[in-house]
Amino acid sequence: MYSIMRMKSTAVILTALFLLSSTILYTQPKIVSLSSTRTEIVYALGAEDQLLGVTTFCVFPEKVLSDLALGKVKIVSDFNTIDMEMIDSLRPDIILTDTGFQRKRAQELREIGYNVLHFEPKSLDDVFNDIIEIGNAIGKSDIAREIVDGYLEEIDEIREVSSTLPPVRVYMEINHNGPWAVGNDSPLEDIITIAGGINIFSDVEEGVFITSHEDIVERNPEVILSPIWIDAELDIEGYKGITNILEISSRPGYHTTDAVLNGRVLYYDSALLKHEGPRQVLAIRKLAYILHPGIFPNPPGTIPWELGNINESLKLEIETAIHYE
Repeated sequence: MYSIMRMKSTAVILTALFLLSSTILYTQPKIVSLSSTRTEIVYALGAEDQLLGVTTFCVFPEKVLSDLALGKVKIVSDFNTIDMEMIDSLRPDIILTDTGFQRKRAQELREIGYNVLHFEPKSLDDVFNDIIEIGNAIGKSDIAREIVDGYLEEIDEIREVSSTLPPVRVYMEINHNGPWAVGNDSPLEDIITIAGGINIFSDVEEGVFITSHEDIVERNPEVILSPIWIDAELDIEGYKGITNILEISSRPGYHTTDAVLNGRVLYYDSALLKHEGPRQVLAIRKLAYILHPGIFPNPPGTIPWELGNINESLKLEIETAIHYE
C-alpha cells in the first residue's frame, strides 16, 4: 500500500515538473533577430538567453559581441543577405524584423512557415508599443511594461523643461545623397519635439524623403544635424558614406541660414538617434543638450561627435569662398 502511494506521489511530482517545464518552454520562445534595434530590445528585456541568431549590425549592447565570441548566438544575416541554412538549423520560434527594407523579407519568411514579428514604428509611442509587444511574445511582459513606464516618466521630466524654451528649428539630414530629410511620420519627429526643437519638415507626411537644398534654405534651420557613426567613411557612395561639416555649410545658399551663420552645423550619433529601441530616451537627452546646451547637461556615455561643429577657422574659409563666388 505504501509503495503504491509513493508511486502515485512520484507520478504526480513528475507530471507537475513536466507541466512546469512545458510552461517555461512555452513562455520562453527561441528568437532570431534580423534587426539591431530588435536585438537591443531583447537584451533590455533580459531575454538574451533566448536569442539564437543576430546580424552583423547587432553591436549593442556590448554583451552581444561577447555572446557572439562565446558562440552563444550566431550570425544569420548581414546588410543584404540571410543565411537561411543557419536559420533553419536554429529553428527559432520567433523571427524579429523591422523597417520597410525588411517588409518583403518578413513576408517571405512567413510563407515558408516562420512566425515573424515585423515592426515599422512611425512614432515614439509605436516604439514603446513595439517593446511591449515583443515582451508579450517572449514571456517578458511585466519587464516590458515596467521599462516603458520608466521611459515615459523620464520623458515627462524632459518635457517639463523643454516646453518652457523657445523651440529650435532643426534640419535633420538622414543622408546627404538626396538630400534625405525626415518628415512627421517618424519617431524622430517626436524626439526633436520633446528635446525642444521643431522639425523644419514637420508638415511633410512622410517618414524619410528626398528634399531639395532650396527648400532647406527657405525653411532656414537654426541647427543642421548630419549623421555620423563608428565605421562611417567620408565621401563614398553607399550606406557607409557620410559628408563633412564644411561641405554642408558650403552648399549654395546655406550661408544665409541661421545654422551656418551661428556655427550650428553639427554631427549627430546616427546609431543613437535613429535606433528605435531602448535608448530613445537617451537620444532625447542627447538632442536636448545639442539644441539647448546651456540648459540640458551632456548625458554621460554618449559620443561627443557634435563637437565637430564649425569653428572660427572653418567659418572664415566658408566666408572667403562665398566672397569669391
